Amino acid sequence: MNINSSEKRWILLEQPRFQFPKRIWLLLFLYSLSFTLLLVGLRYFHADNESQKATAIKSSRSKYAFHHESNEKNAVNSSNLQNSLSREIIRLHVIANSDTNADQALKYEVRDSIITHLQNALEQAGSLPDAERILLARKAYIEETAKKTIRKNNCDYTVSISLDDRYFPAKQYGDLTFPPGTYRALCVEIGKAEGRNWWCVLFPCLCFVDETTAVVPDSSKHKLQEELSAEDYGELLSQSTPTPTATAKPNVRFRSGIYDWITGR
Repeated sequence: MNINSSEKRWILLEQPRFQFPKRIWLLLFLYSLSFTLLLVGLRYFHADNESQKATAIKSSRSKYAFHHESNEKNAVNSSNLQNSLSREIIRLHVIANSDTNADQALKYEVRDSIITHLQNALEQAGSLPDAERILLARKAYIEETAKKTIRKNNCDYTVSISLDDRYFPAKQYGDLTFPPGTYRALCVEIGKAEGRNWWCVLFPCLCFVDETTAVVPDSSKHKLQEELSAEDYGELLSQSTPTPTATAKPNVRFRSGIYDWITGR
């Protein structure tokens, strides 16, 4: 059977076309609406978080400013304390030739040979200038006593005795913390003087030689307390060693187009 062109066109028009069910269109609309609402909600949620972060940062900056101000105040207090201490105390430092066990043991023997004599001699000192005069008058005795101890241990190290101002880092001494700074010090240097040192406060006498207890006697503390103000002495007891700052962790970020739209970037 022959079909002309007009009839063919009519047949094609009458062919049923495929159509999505209305239910599918409705589901697509609902999914699109839900996804849009989700994105909008995330954006507003992010904005609220950013607002909270800004508030937290502002609070953190206020705390930082407070701690910075507090640190500056502590630094000033530490400097004032050091200035007060430097006018009232004389430190004793016995410096070993090296850090070998033998040289460190010799350092302690030299300390033991001079410490009792120095403490007894300084009992009558009423001020730092008095203590300086007493120590200078006994300089030769200190040197000779140290040399005898060294020779007794079959060593030929030289000994250098000096009483002068030296800079020292912060030091913990029993339950007292001495801030860094320049202090008057009687230094007994053995040989090359390249080893660890032993130290104490020689005037007023706070020296202890029992390293296992490392406790300053209350009677000795009382002597120091008499020379300092109540505020300075309280600061001497309350100072603590700073803790090291933690290393910052790397900040890793992930980016996407949707994330940028949500965050408004």
